[in-house]
Amino acid sequence: MVQALAPLVAESHGVLCAFELAPLLALDPERLGNVAQRQGLWLHLDLTDPRAEHWLREQAWLPEAALETLLEEEPHVHVQTLPDGFVAVLRDVRHGEEGDEAGFGTLVVYVDERRAVSGRRAPLRSLDRLRRDVGRGQDLQSSVALFEHLVECLTDSVESLVAKLERVVEQAEDAILAGHFYDRGTELRRVRWLLSRLRREGRANRTALARLPQRLPESWSASHRQIVAQTVERFASLTQDLEFVEDRARLMQEEIAGRLGEATNLNLYLLSIMTTTMLPITLITGVFGMNVGGLPWLRSASGFWYVVALMALAVPLTLTFIRRSRAR
Repeated sequence: MVQALAPLVAESHGVLCAFELAPLLALDPERLGNVAQRQGLWLHLDLTDPRAEHWLREQAWLPEAALETLLEEEPHVHVQTLPDGFVAVLRDVRHGEEGDEAGFGTLVVYVDERRAVSGRRAPLRSLDRLRRDVGRGQDLQSSVALFEHLVECLTDSVESLVAKLERVVEQAEDAILAGHFYDRGTELRRVRWLLSRLRREGRANRTALARLPQRLPESWSASHRQIVAQTVERFASLTQDLEFVEDRARLMQEEIAGRLGEATNLNLYLLSIMTTTMLPITLITGVFGMNVGGLPWLRSASGFWYVVALMALAVPLTLTFIRRSRAR
């Protein structure tokens, strides 16, 4: 494992970590002087720290286009090739509290064959995992291999979030098929919203990365070109998983709508049966409540019970009539 990162350059330049990749070595502030002459170097900066901007302008000797992209507050997702390398702006999942999976942030990385410089303005899962992997001794022999592993971390972050949402959809599916669907609609709407955001951010990343293999500098080796092409291909396959989970969530919402419709129709049918059954009883009570002469059983001691019997007889007669009407 590489030496602990606590005494590194974060206190001096806004740099969160710095490594030489081959051989792997965590750098301290005293060894960061001549960055431009180092081979296989990775610097990772907190771009919200004003010292990081000052240090980048004074020490890192980056191409002007890469420097502007790194320091831009809200850059759009894209990949720009430069004479000696490229600068990539990608969207990543933020570190958030439990249940807050909707946060996305922007990472910026400049890569040439000698070094990689990355930065972010909020804690991001992929960059944090990359830092941990390198700190534990991950064998990354070049800045291009580091970029490959960064995209792998980005893909894994999105895949883990998609897998979590897929488990939510599976649990909702089991509940819906078991008949417990009344409280699942809100949950599925939230899942579809998150998947829609993931798909939108993933499409932007995929579109930006898809153009990279054909635009790499001519000086780059064939092996480095192959690494970049494989990296882009893996990220592109993630879209299929997103669409699959989103389709399942949509189907579950349609299932809920169908079952709610069936339940509503059943309730309306039962209500209509009850209403129709009560109509003869209402008619009978209305007639005997007119208080006019000539009403039957008006002076009979058992008149009330005759009327009750008449109403009781009206119920099965009405139900028989309804049943025969349905049979036709």
